[in-house]
Amino acid sequence: MRIKQKRAVLATGLTPVVGWQRILFSALLFVLAFLTGAMVFAAPPKEVIDAANKEGELRLYWTSTATDTWRQRFQDAFNEQFGTNITIKDTRGADWARDTTKVVAESLAGQKPVWDLMLTTEAHHNDLYQAGLLVHHDWAKLFGVPPQAVMFNAGAYAFAHQVALPEYNTDLVKGPDIPRKWEDILKPKFNEKIGVSTATHHWARLSQFWGDEKTTQFVTRLTAMKPRLGTLADLNQRLHIGEILLVATQIDNFMRVSKIRKAPASWAEDCDPVLLQSITVGPIKGGPNPNAALLFAGFLATKKGQDLFQEFQWQSSIFVKGSPYWKFVQGKDVVILKEDFMAKELQRRTDKYGAILGYR
Repeated sequence: MRIKQKRAVLATGLTPVVGWQRILFSALLFVLAFLTGAMVFAAPPKEVIDAANKEGELRLYWTSTATDTWRQRFQDAFNEQFGTNITIKDTRGADWARDTTKVVAESLAGQKPVWDLMLTTEAHHNDLYQAGLLVHHDWAKLFGVPPQAVMFNAGAYAFAHQVALPEYNTDLVKGPDIPRKWEDILKPKFNEKIGVSTATHHWARLSQFWGDEKTTQFVTRLTAMKPRLGTLADLNQRLHIGEILLVATQIDNFMRVSKIRKAPASWAEDCDPVLLQSITVGPIKGGPNPNAALLFAGFLATKKGQDLFQEFQWQSSIFVKGSPYWKFVQGKDVVILKEDFMAKELQRRTDKYGAILGYR
């Protein structure tokens, strides 16, 4: 999918007029530009807010990098947004795949979910959807969620995105050696000096754009370069100290680490397409606090929720005009997983490319 640059002129199909009519016309243009250019928050029904407040609790599963301070900040902002008094009890998970599988398995065994919400990726929510554990909600009507962000028959939506691109050491890779396209990471200069992580699903995502044949050839050539294998965190550290020159794919979480440490690291931002992983949310069917779950999921679509998550994870939604990632992807091709690809191809291709690279 290619994100086109947005034109400043709004086409309305109206005929220009003069005098006081021109003033009304200008006002109409302003209103239309506002409505079409930003996510408009819609207030949820009072009965949902009241029911959530009565439940008084939300059981949230989210990233292992969260802290008590961040839990409190989200709780305070959430309650301030809706005038509620709801306590967030969180679980900080390091293995999202394992814990999603646990929810599905316990449901099949007739047990109730232990969490109301899981802030994970579209691939993990696909597993919940396939197991019948997501409930349809009108996200656009209730919370003003952009329609293109809604997934899984309206069982969840993408409230933020994670970016993955090649990363290079800015002290050691300069000028013409900086990758301008994905194929540039295959240059002989990077033989035995490139890292390829355990996140082999990145290549499966790229294959949705390139096709399986081209991606297989690419990964085979990458393997012939004798890359360093390891986790994203390990390879990031190796790049910082110059053991490797490139990391074939690196996510924004570790680019943030590099920036905080003032390490010599940068994305190869000209590489196209940009790989995007959707960060998704949707109440789990049968969860203990369904109204609080719905309300918090909707909170993440509000300006307050978006700004707080951006501060927390440095991630934003490409569907929210003006957000950092909306700006980043303008004029670029992006890869966002299609639901049929997730269901039929993602795991198979992830396993295939991982095996070629030596991970399986």
